[in-house]
Amino acid sequence: MRIRRCGFGLIGLATALISSGLFGQEPSGTEIVKKMDELLRGESSYTKMKMTLTNPDWNNPRELTLYAYELTKEQKSFIRITYPARDKGTGFLKVGYNLWLYVPATEKVTKIPPSMMHQSWMGSDFTNDDLVKESSIVNDYEHKLLDTIQDPANGKVYQLELIPKPSAQVVWGKILVWVRAEGYVPLKQQYFDDQGRMASEMLFSEIKNLGGRIIPTVWEMRPADKPGHQTIIRLLDAQFNQEIDPAIFTEKNLKSKNY
Repeated sequence: MRIRRCGFGLIGLATALISSGLFGQEPSGTEIVKKMDELLRGESSYTKMKMTLTNPDWNNPRELTLYAYELTKEQKSFIRITYPARDKGTGFLKVGYNLWLYVPATEKVTKIPPSMMHQSWMGSDFTNDDLVKESSIVNDYEHKLLDTIQDPANGKVYQLELIPKPSAQVVWGKILVWVRAEGYVPLKQQYFDDQGRMASEMLFSEIKNLGGRIIPTVWEMRPADKPGHQTIIRLLDAQFNQEIDPAIFTEKNLKSKNY
């Protein structure tokens, strides 16, 4: 009887160890993406940032400052431009798959159609979809862990492939993602169109503690077909999982003069 109990116990212990990852089992692609997304967004978030736009045809880079609120599960986002003066007060409101733009000069709210989600956001190398997260990399894509590599600077790194689900309302045909295993910190993302051509690449750097989380604080977007173009976002402040007034995500707030 003791032998039988011992054998059953060893099998159970081995199963538990494998399930817990102590035998080297890697998390699934979906698990990695979920943890990365939660790190950057949480259940709610407030971020303040500076955006620098570089174009070879300009004499000097262009700068914007803005803040953003997001309720992740409710799929709500709100963005307000605070600088420069000519753009101050411009706002974006996203609820579900709907996106609205407010321009103070005209005092009009305009709904942005899905066909424009792939267009440039405020002249930057980000699209409307990128900035308001119109699509969810967690829910709208299938996730496949392609490889696990050792990087001299970041240790173990996961490489993933994200393919949109047939019913998903997304602009990308494929996304490749590199994620540091320690803390599930994103390092790089490459975006591909429906023909398999790389459209842009985003690099994450300056990983440090911000808002109580170890996150990349510099996000650099580079379009593949525009040499010399780049848009850099620097996170200046971040708060996660704080209560956010639902009134922020309304058309009334979009038209508010309180910047």
